[in-house]
Amino acid sequence: MRMGRQSSEPRSGSPENRRAHRRVPADVPFRMRTEAGDTAFDLMDLSESGVRIRCGSPMAPMTRIKVGMVLPAKRVGSKSDVSFETTGVVVWSHKVPEGAFDTGVFFPDLDERQRGLLRTFVASHAPQAG
Repeated sequence: MRMGRQSSEPRSGSPENRRAHRRVPADVPFRMRTEAGDTAFDLMDLSESGVRIRCGSPMAPMTRIKVGMVLPAKRVGSKSDVSFETTGVVVWSHKVPEGAFDTGVFFPDLDERQRGLLRTFVASHAPQAG
């Protein structure tokens, strides 16, 4: 069966609900870097391989962006907060009732250190039921 255009609300069979890695709520600084400067976004959740951000306008799928984030020391087992930059690829962008856009970003170029930090951050969150 061929799927048509997806609505603004994720369905149980939609790609954003068939993730390889568990996502957890995250309230950490997240920004996109461009030649014009940094743009801050609301980070909704985070996984070992990507994020869901909330922004004011849609982003086209397959758009490559440079991103930076700061992970809190206590969540990654470090003496101080850890910041890093990587490349992100927009996977999907859906309008939400508040008028903003939730956007899924995959991190294709994480090194082992970065992936380990994200894995530790996710693991530090309370276990998910089910």
